Amino acid sequence: MMLTVADVCGRYFFNSPIKGTWELIGLLLVFAGTLGLGYCQMKKAHIRINIVVEQFPPRVQALMLSFTHLVGLAAFSLISWRMFMLAMRYLSTMKGYVTDTLEIPYPPFMFALSIGAGIMVFILIVDLVQSLANVLRK
Repeated sequence: MMLTVADVCGRYFFNSPIKGTWELIGLLLVFAGTLGLGYCQMKKAHIRINIVVEQFPPRVQALMLSFTHLVGLAAFSLISWRMFMLAMRYLSTMKGYVTDTLEIPYPPFMFALSIGAGIMVFILIVDLVQSLANVLRK
């Protein structure tokens, strides 16, 4: 946030923005976003709209929750796997896989995204098991 404020002030008052601000903000959002996803899932802090789901019996609600956990599990598994494979490919070739302005290499951020999505996968597995247990519970 401070970097953005400094960039805007530099651009507005001194007609001199900070070089590479957009690159840094975009790369730092990878850490904040992906590593925060797992934490929010653990705390059940994601936004959910339950207007329709609350009308069903608890067992059906648990079944719907199991389905959403399964879809999330598939999506985050794919993201984690593909991002890891892409980062490995970038590391194995000595091409310039760096940002345009500051020339920061992409692979560390890609590994962070892969790890964050992997953490989300493990949390979703636990949540899926719990929701399936609620489906089977009498």
